[in-house]
Amino acid sequence: MVNIEQFSNQLSPITQIKGKKPISKAHNNTQERRRRIVLLEEEINRLYRIRKTMMQMLSDRDYLVEDLEIKMCREEFRRKYGKNMKNEDLIIKKYKEDNSSDQIYVFFLEEAKVGVKTLKTYTNRMNFENVFRFIMICQQNLTPFSRTCINEVSAKFYFEVSQEIKLLINVKEHVLVPKHYITDVENSGND
Repeated sequence: MVNIEQFSNQLSPITQIKGKKPISKAHNNTQERRRRIVLLEEEINRLYRIRKTMMQMLSDRDYLVEDLEIKMCREEFRRKYGKNMKNEDLIIKKYKEDNSSDQIYVFFLEEAKVGVKTLKTYTNRMNFENVFRFIMICQQNLTPFSRTCINEVSAKFYFEVSQEIKLLINVKEHVLVPKHYITDVENSGND
């Protein structure tokens, strides 16, 4: 006599679904591929929106950004960076319109949590290239040790850290946000 429990333990997880016909591995692989493609599309769209917002922000700060970079559509973005893009492919380096020595980098970090080692890698690169401004786009908040590291090197580098989710939309384009103007010290209202 065959023990049902012993027999069911020998079946693969795909065929153990009660009351359902066994699912073939080929069918399961097709579903997995579809899930990866959807995830990939979501990832591409997310990175496209973040990069577009960054280009607009850099342009607003008087960095030299071409209109093509700001107006790039998703399809052009997909063609330029491909479906197998890495965050390092998206690095942006720009300089001010009136001063080419005033440069800035924008780094898209792949790690979910940014540690001190990652920060040191980027600060070493910045130091080597004599660029002292950069923006790091992170998936999550920095670790406490990373914040300490930023405080230590902030005398030499100008850092900005932003989470990806905050850059999905350019808030300046919202209808309820008034137009921003740069003011000088005399007109700022601060004494």
